[in-house]
Amino acid sequence: MKDSFKDVFKSKKRILVIMPHPDDCEIYCGGTVARLVRSDFDVRVVKMTYGEKGCKQEKISSSELKNVRKREDKKAMKELGIKRSNNIYLDLGDGSVEENIRTIEILVRQIREFKPDLIITTNPEDIIIRFDKGINWVNHRDHLNTARNAVNAAYPYSRDILFFPDHFKDKKLKSHICTEFLFTDYYNHEDCVLFDVTDFIDERITAHACHESQYSLEDVKETTDFFTKGPDYPKGRNFEKFRYVVAD
Repeated sequence: MKDSFKDVFKSKKRILVIMPHPDDCEIYCGGTVARLVRSDFDVRVVKMTYGEKGCKQEKISSSELKNVRKREDKKAMKELGIKRSNNIYLDLGDGSVEENIRTIEILVRQIREFKPDLIITTNPEDIIIRFDKGINWVNHRDHLNTARNAVNAAYPYSRDILFFPDHFKDKKLKSHICTEFLFTDYYNHEDCVLFDVTDFIDERITAHACHESQYSLEDVKETTDFFTKGPDYPKGRNFEKFRYVVAD
C-alpha cells in the first residue's frame, strides 16, 4: 500500500480545497488537510454554502442553522490549522449551487487571488457514487456542480485575461494556471492515489466532531473508519483516497 503524499505534493506550496458544505472537507479530506498544514503547506478551504438546509426533523430556521453551522465550521477549521484568512464562505445557498458563469467567476477570483498549485474538490462526473459492491449513494447536486465549476474555473477562465477583466483592477489578482486536481468520492478508479493520514486521524476526528448539529461523536468515528480503513490497507493504518489528475 503506497503513500503517494510526497509524490503528489512535491514542489507544491499552495493547495486550494473547494467543497460544497461545512463538514465536507473533514469527511473527504480532513486527514490530508491536517497533514498538509502540519507539513507547512499554505491551504485555503472554500465552502460554497453554509449547509443551512442540512437538518431533518428539527424545528429550526435556515437563518438559525446557518449561524450554527458557521460557528461549528470555524471551530473545525481551527482544529485543522486553517488560517482565518484562508477560511472562505461563499454563501451561494445550500442546495442552490448552480453550474453557470456567475459561479465560475466567483471561483476564478479565488484562484487568481490564492494561486494554487493543486485543487482538491468533489467528483465532477458521477451522478451515483459507487463505493463498493452494493454500496452506492447519490452525488449531491451541490457536490457535482461544485466540482464542475471548480474545473471550469481552473481552465480556461483563470488563465485567460479576457475572462472577467475587471478582476485585474485588484492588484492581488493575476492570471493563473492550475492543472492538477485531487477529486474526492472516487474509490475504484485507475487514477486513484492514497495518502496515509494515520498520524493525523485525531485532528480529523476532532474537527469533524465540531459539527455537533449534524453528527454525534460515534457518528464521526464510524464515518472516519468507513472512509479511511479498508480490507487491503495495512492493519492500524488510515488512508484517504482521491482520483489524481494532471490535465494539460
